[in-house]
Amino acid sequence: MRKLLHHLRVAALLCIITAAGKTAFSGTVLKAGDIAILGFNADQTYPDQQWAFMTMVKLTSGTVIIFTDDGWDGSVTPGVFKTPSGDGFLTWTVQSDIAAGTIIYGTNNTVNGTTAGVSGTLGSGGFGFNISGDQLIVYQGTSGTGTGATFIYAFNNGQSPGSYPSLGVWQTSGTVTLDNQSYQPPGLTSTTAVALTSNLSNNSSGTGALGSANYGFDNMHYGGTLTGTPTALLTDIADPQNWIGDNFTTANLVSGAGGVYANNNFNILPITLVSFTAQLQGAETVQLKWSTGIESNNDHFTIERSTDGASFSSIGTVPGKVNSNLQTDYAFTDNTPDAGTNYYRLSQTDIDAHHVILGIRSVTVDDMPLRIAPGLAHDAVDATFTFGVWKEVRLYSSGGQLLQTVSLSNSIRRVHIQLNDYAPGTYYLSFVGNDRKRNVTKKFMKM
Repeated sequence: MRKLLHHLRVAALLCIITAAGKTAFSGTVLKAGDIAILGFNADQTYPDQQWAFMTMVKLTSGTVIIFTDDGWDGSVTPGVFKTPSGDGFLTWTVQSDIAAGTIIYGTNNTVNGTTAGVSGTLGSGGFGFNISGDQLIVYQGTSGTGTGATFIYAFNNGQSPGSYPSLGVWQTSGTVTLDNQSYQPPGLTSTTAVALTSNLSNNSSGTGALGSANYGFDNMHYGGTLTGTPTALLTDIADPQNWIGDNFTTANLVSGAGGVYANNNFNILPITLVSFTAQLQGAETVQLKWSTGIESNNDHFTIERSTDGASFSSIGTVPGKVNSNLQTDYAFTDNTPDAGTNYYRLSQTDIDAHHVILGIRSVTVDDMPLRIAPGLAHDAVDATFTFGVWKEVRLYSSGGQLLQTVSLSNSIRRVHIQLNDYAPGTYYLSFVGNDRKRNVTKKFMKM
């Protein structure tokens, strides 16, 4: 009896641990670049200083993300947040699924205008973000410590000739003691740790207008393109010429009407399409070729064909590279195009099943030679031919037995013959011309 009770207690404990584990690790596990900071206002009044960010990936409900304006001190090993801190850590738990490309804004103690799922605050000692520049660092892990953290993104517009000897760099020497000081957090690069720092004391560099390389303004927000692949967008966001700055007037970072992000969302593209062509090969096949420059979460491509440019049917798929920063070349051959104009539509599907049409190309086939496909058939065989040439097609066994006869009208250019009732072996399709003089026989195998 005691042994049974012991086993029951162990089982119950395991259930509790398992349930706790599921809660602790629910949501999206992020990597560097999955979130990007878009804006930062230091000249607003605490606790209403606005900041904005966007997500490159879908955030599922329960995802936990930590934001801090505390600097990262890389002068010690393995690196720590500035101590004593004095700055804030805000933890946000996503309340419901959020699509990739969504623009989100926060204040010192809210996200999207609510405290739901929010704990902690951003800003120093009730004064908020430092008007001499500050940083926002995004990570997953434990609030208040970098131990075991996965850093997702970092933004820095600090103004200090001592910490930043040139424009657009992170601190590389000395300890971090001030709010506007920070090393680049580990695991991040120049496109995921954006340094808009100034080497001028409490001052900025640049005109503040879009197109100027702007650094160290009190209030800054991204003003570049909202469409592109994650890699391309991260590159654009890291470019100081795509930022707008002002040392006196703050920007409304709320997405939607009245805000600087009135379009609400980014358009995250899964690939960069470099080229897409369709060409007739000889007189019988059409070869499609396309190239990508960048792929992000790309699962596969779908090729569809149409004779009217409106109603398309899939004729094949080609696997994608999932993630790639190199040019990748693809090809697909249509062995059975129709006589006349063939329209080919290329589309892409990512790993989350999102579908994007990449383009449509057309090819005209003037004449259609007689052909059958496939040569090794299973359930059926297709025959394609020019309009009005053939009167009927006959299916024969290898022993010469007539198995089927299909009459062909002048409007038919394709015939589909079922083979389910026949045993594997050699078969023949005999085509009889309208003039009763032409006769062509094609051999194929049924597997």
